[in-house]
Parts: sequence; structure tokens; C-alpha cells
Amino acid sequence: MTIAPLASLRAFAPSLGVMLAVQSIVSIGAASIAVLAPVIAPVAGVAPSNIGIYTMVLFGCGMASALIGGALVPRYGPVRVCQASMVLVAIALGLALSGHVAGLMLCAVVMGLGMGAPTPASSHLLFRVTPPRVLSTVLSLKQTGVPLGGALAGALLPALTLMWGWRGALAAVAVAMLLMVLAAQPWRRDMDGDRDPTRPVSLPGVWRSMALIWRQPDLRMIALAAATLSAGQVSVSAFYVTYLVQIGLSLTAAGFALAVAQLSGVAGRVVWGAVADWTGRPLLVLAGLAIVAALGTVLVTRFAIDWPSIAILAVSFVLGTATIGWAGVVYGEVARRAPAGRTSEASGGITAFMFAGIVVGPAIFSAIVQATGSFTPAYAVLAVALTVIAAALVRRLSQGGAR
Repeated sequence: MTIAPLASLRAFAPSLGVMLAVQSIVSIGAASIAVLAPVIAPVAGVAPSNIGIYTMVLFGCGMASALIGGALVPRYGPVRVCQASMVLVAIALGLALSGHVAGLMLCAVVMGLGMGAPTPASSHLLFRVTPPRVLSTVLSLKQTGVPLGGALAGALLPALTLMWGWRGALAAVAVAMLLMVLAAQPWRRDMDGDRDPTRPVSLPGVWRSMALIWRQPDLRMIALAAATLSAGQVSVSAFYVTYLVQIGLSLTAAGFALAVAQLSGVAGRVVWGAVADWTGRPLLVLAGLAIVAALGTVLVTRFAIDWPSIAILAVSFVLGTATIGWAGVVYGEVARRAPAGRTSEASGGITAFMFAGIVVGPAIFSAIVQATGSFTPAYAVLAVALTVIAAALVRRLSQGGAR
């Protein structure tokens, strides 16, 4: 390694480490109620399937959090905004300890208000310190914190529940969240060095983040692609095990297939970010991922109990790589295209579009399943949506409006 790359690595490695840690622990908090729903729901007197309502409220409030966070970062700095987010997530977990439906719904609201802001905050910071040639790779590495946090929640929270009960498990996550708030403080002076305490923050200013995205054709196309891919990502994650069990796989085999998809998505986030940097054509990479995701979704509709296990796992691997691995490519390109000084706002706007896809996509998917009694039409509609967005990206590329 030469001196220049080493110097650039030292410039962004601490920021990447802090933001990856924040993203991971916030993701653990965001996933905690869903992971423990089977034991929390009976205490609350509701069915575990009602977690869908909780999730819709969570991500609906997450949209607002992303927009507000994007507006607050230039004034208070990315580390301070992340600290405030983690405090909100800890408070939300405390509200859930009541075990009452009202407490759980308040948890969804407060958790949502905390979970969206770290993404625009980290984009603002990493764009400032990362060399342009590796920006997509670095943002992709940071985005691995989302599936990594979900995986850690799935692995750790059931074990903690066995030891301390579900309340003890949630309390442990809340304590870890507050410890991370303290651990981030020594980095604040350097990482929040460009904050402007005099910068005004207003409600119209928050909504300007959406306008910033929508009035620029390329950013608007990226936002629509991100919303569609988000819908695909969550639809696959939320319904995949149920679908595989329905066609005859055991719960263990179906869970393993989902784990393969999730882990390939973590790897895919790094690989596709690096490919986007190497080729210099991130939107072409994004279009390719949408096409691969559509093809993978079509293959899912052809699954049958007589398929070899290795074939189902191979499709799961490809599906996860495409439907989960795209986020860093999106954030890298948004950061490049955002007007000077407005990276956090643009990232917040994109995150809001992504969360909209997370709220709307699974709701449509579920409605199709309920109306038809089959997962096949729902996966087919998802494949069509992914194909349409891929075609729109290719058309935009052919017009010379994007890379």
C-alpha cells in the first residue's frame, strides 16, 4: 500500500467504523420487536401476525425521521444526530417493556422517529471524508450494518430471552444503545466539525428534501428504483419462509434458505458497491441488479418440492444478492449527484422513498396473496415491477441522463 492510499484510508476508516457501529446497533433495536413477537404478542393479547401493523407504523415514522434527520445534520452534525437517534431507540424499547398494545404502538412511533436519521447522517459524513473513487464501496460497507444488525438480533435476542426473559433482552439492547451513545462522544469534535449552528431548520425545509429528489430527473429515477427494490427486499424477507413451507419444505430448510439469501445480500452490498466504483456506471449496475432480482423472483414461482435443495439455495443466493445488495450503490450515487452541502438532505429524501417502498410493497404483496390464495401471482407482480424499473433505468441511460 502506498502512502497516499494509506492516508486516505486513515481519513475515512474511523468515520466508517463509527457509522457502521451505529447503523448495526440501531438495526438491532429496530428488529427486536419483530424477532421477539412470538413471546411478546401473547402478553399483549394480540396475534403475532399483527407485527405487520407494527412494521407499517415503524417505517412510516422512519420516513419522517429520515427527512428530519437529513435537515438536522448540517446544523448539529452527523454524530450528534446519531446519538439522538440512539436515545430515541432506547426510549422506544423502554416503552415496549409495558407489554401493552399501547406501549408497543408508542414503541413503533418513537423507534421509527429514531431509526431513519442515521442513514443521511452517515452519508453526509462519509461523503465528506471518502475519496470519490471508493465512495460506493465505503457506503456499501456502512449499509451492511442493516442486515448485520438484523442477523445479530435474530441470533442474540432469543438467547437473551431464555436467560432473562423478553423484557430483560429488550433492556439489554437499550443499555447497549446508551453505551454506544457514550462511545461515540469522543469522535464528535472531529466528525461534526463542519456543522453550522446558525443554520435554520423548519418544516418547509424538511419537505424540501423530497422536492430536491423529485425535481431532478436522475435523482427521481434513483428514488423510484430504490422504492421498488426496497419493496422487493422486504417482500422476499417477510414472506419467503412462509412460501417455502407452503410448497413443502421444512421450517428448518426454509429458514436456512432465507439465511443464505440474507448473508448473500450482506456480501452483495460490498461487491456491488465495488463494482459500481470500478465501472464508473452505478446506475447500469443498479439496472442489472433489478433485472437479476426479477429473474430470481420468477424462478421462485417455479419452486416445487421435488427441486434439489442445492437448486433452491442457489436461487436464494442470487435473489439475496440482488434484492438486498443494492443499497450502497444507491447512496453512493445520490451523494455524488446531490448539490454541494446537501448530501444529508438528499440521502434523507432517498431513505424516505425507500421506507415508502417498505411500507407499501409488502402491503400490496400480502393483499395479492389474500385475494388469490397463492404466492405465485404476488411474486409475478413483483417481478414485473422490477422489470419495469430496470427498463426505465436503461432508457434513462440511453438518453445520456445518467451513468
